[in-house]
Amino acid sequence: MDALAGRRFVLGPWSVDPALGQIERQDQLRRIEPRTMRLLSTLAAAQGEMVSTDALMDAVWSDVVVTPSSLYEAVAQLRRALGNDDGGQDFIVTVPRRGYRLRAPVMTIETTVPRPRSIAVRPFRTRALPASHAFLPEILTDDLIGELSRQPDLFVMARGTMLRLADSDMPSIELGRQLGVRFVIEGSIEAQGGEWQVTANVVDVEQGRQAWADSIVIALEAWPGVGVAVVGRLARALDFELRDATARPRSTRDGRALDARALATRAWVELFARPESRLSNAQAMQLAEQSRGADPDLPLAAVCLATADWRAAQFGWSTLDRSKLLARALIQAERAVDLGARDPDAHYVLALIAYSRGETVRAEEALRHCIRLSASFAPAYGLLALIRTRRGFASESQALCERAFALSPREPLRAVWHLANAWAGLASGDFEGALEASQRGMSVNPDFATCYLTGAAAAQRCGVHELAQAWVSHLRERTVFCSLKAIRDWLPPATEPAHKQQMDNVVEWLRAAGLPST
Repeated sequence: MDALAGRRFVLGPWSVDPALGQIERQDQLRRIEPRTMRLLSTLAAAQGEMVSTDALMDAVWSDVVVTPSSLYEAVAQLRRALGNDDGGQDFIVTVPRRGYRLRAPVMTIETTVPRPRSIAVRPFRTRALPASHAFLPEILTDDLIGELSRQPDLFVMARGTMLRLADSDMPSIELGRQLGVRFVIEGSIEAQGGEWQVTANVVDVEQGRQAWADSIVIALEAWPGVGVAVVGRLARALDFELRDATARPRSTRDGRALDARALATRAWVELFARPESRLSNAQAMQLAEQSRGADPDLPLAAVCLATADWRAAQFGWSTLDRSKLLARALIQAERAVDLGARDPDAHYVLALIAYSRGETVRAEEALRHCIRLSASFAPAYGLLALIRTRRGFASESQALCERAFALSPREPLRAVWHLANAWAGLASGDFEGALEASQRGMSVNPDFATCYLTGAAAAQRCGVHELAQAWVSHLRERTVFCSLKAIRDWLPPATEPAHKQQMDNVVEWLRAAGLPST
């Protein structure tokens, strides 16, 4: 007897979920101990027919030796949990000296419609793991569930439920269907020589396929220091994949257009999962405006509108006045924080706009709050590195950027982190380092104009004059930084002594490289 293979079913007024170990009716939710739930599932699989005492003992306690009293106690627990049916009778009927059967009809629930952004993390499997580190899979699973749970609008199956399923051999697609989630994470930890290899796969239950995979290799002795980074990197990458998957075009059942949240998610993907460009920014703005029209109080729509306005102001991608764009972006960012106080994206974009307005203290506070909400939010570390340099603490930039790269090594926004290291190099006199960081930023996003600015200044100081002049030509012909005055106008205003000195220096170095005054 397959005990319904863990599928959900309805027993009279009760909805039974064996995987979650719970029964529910109207406003009542009751937890059922695993073996007792196995007993209920076995009886339900018989569809009202009698199940013998021996068959129940074999199905529920096959792995241990118990007396019939264990069965009697389990039946009593079930009766207490289920109560009486509408006729005042027990749901469980005793067949004297033979067995038990269910009185109420049983209806299986073959499929469950999952939440679009819902996920279950299976306990990580182990391969060649020494006994001294047997705790790692549970720690990694627990930490990953905790970090994913911090992400707004993401439903994550509880830790206790998943640990109870640690020994289940059910395929992830089937498990996801039973749990009612869109995605299932499965993975392994394997010891290979002197290294750990952590592998994670995301299974798209709705599509019936593997949607994403990643593998991280670290030294055996390094685990205590990088375990958190491993969790953060997986969580950040998963956030990208989940948003991308749930943002793909699809219609509602009655053929209507995408709802507000789906539109806003597509806008987010354009902004944060694609390289910055005028085209992606315009597409994101259009989607975000449609989302706001459908739901004016959706925090994610306000986040995307604020970000798109900020980028248009920052890179000259609009005919509107820059100050007006920044003011409009700030209103949207503050609204996003009001609507979604626990959304790290909202605090991040508020920091971006505050920094562009010269409000470095406010920007830093917003970024640190963002990190408190989500330790895996890699862009916050990169922007914080830039701001700390501007405030006179260039020595902190490298560690912050290393953290950002460790969390999200393939992030489209990583050009900004290279820029942060370039500014730190210019501020501290490490011009070769600034030149290398600028070139790395250009390679990630050839349209990121600010890296050509720092690159030209660094090349001039390194004596690579032809390269400096080539990048000055690029600035003049293809960016808003076409003159020294434009640099003052378009870069964030210097409001602190260290920032003012850095700007004065860079302007002089670019003047020497051939950038005109106006």
